[in-house]
Amino acid sequence: MKERFTRLYEYNIWANNLFVDVLKSNVYKNEKITTLFHHIGNAQLIWLDRITHAEENVPGVWTEGSLPDAIKLVNRSSQRWLDFIYSQEEYEEVIKYKNSKGEAYENRISDILTHVANHGTHHRGQLATLLREEEITPPVSDFIFYVRT
Repeated sequence: MKERFTRLYEYNIWANNLFVDVLKSNVYKNEKITTLFHHIGNAQLIWLDRITHAEENVPGVWTEGSLPDAIKLVNRSSQRWLDFIYSQEEYEEVIKYKNSKGEAYENRISDILTHVANHGTHHRGQLATLLREEEITPPVSDFIFYVRT
């Protein structure tokens, strides 16, 4: 299981970096693009903190910042997830946490790992749509393109 999640989160870093390159090299007017990219990093840190309780300053779900701030956040949170996977031995452990509304839940670490990766993919798809609306060609970030590299 470790190998599978390692590959998935290496893909996550690869795909995020493709979007970083496009966002840094283009001018766009729609502020939702930066907000959405920032959200990917926010969510990654929030979910990691739910498992590890290691983050002192967990952002809000929709905390915003500049593009350089968003890039730093996404890079840092993506690498922290990969580091977590490298160090993790038990993926079926059930953890208890509260969501952003304060509601209590329990989920397996493996399910959270899958959710976080899918969450990033979902929002990168939204980013691709917003970039096309700005007449900017989004990167091709499908998983199969990653495994072909």
